[in-house]
Amino acid sequence: MVQTVLGGFLVVHGLITTMIGVVTFTSPSAPALAMPSWLNWWPGPFGRSWLFEALNLGSGVAVAGGLLWLAAGVVLVIGGVGWIGVPALTDLKVPLLVTGASLGLVALALYFHPFYVAAVLINLALIVLLWGRLAPVGS
Repeated sequence: MVQTVLGGFLVVHGLITTMIGVVTFTSPSAPALAMPSWLNWWPGPFGRSWLFEALNLGSGVAVAGGLLWLAAGVVLVIGGVGWIGVPALTDLKVPLLVTGASLGLVALALYFHPFYVAAVLINLALIVLLWGRLAPVGS
């Protein structure tokens, strides 16, 4: 039961990450989302990369950022499904979750906003808790 709930949580986390990627990929030049006034202290726009905006890299690079979000989300979803117990994915769940969480951390670093703190903590926890369960290469 606990394994299924945790797997479901991982799938939901991956779906949220995927949805961020879909929005970023399909609307790379859309204006940043409006934030409440109490969040005016944060210098970066929500929904846009602080780095891509600062370097004025354009929508092509924003599309690549969206693909990074998509890749992270899809890999997390597949790893979460493996965690639930789908036989074809059971042996791959740990490498998939570590890879998805790592890609997610890169995306979060590029697009960081205070609203993403929970996602950072979830991805860090996945990497820290599962790193020791990764099988060595060639074994």
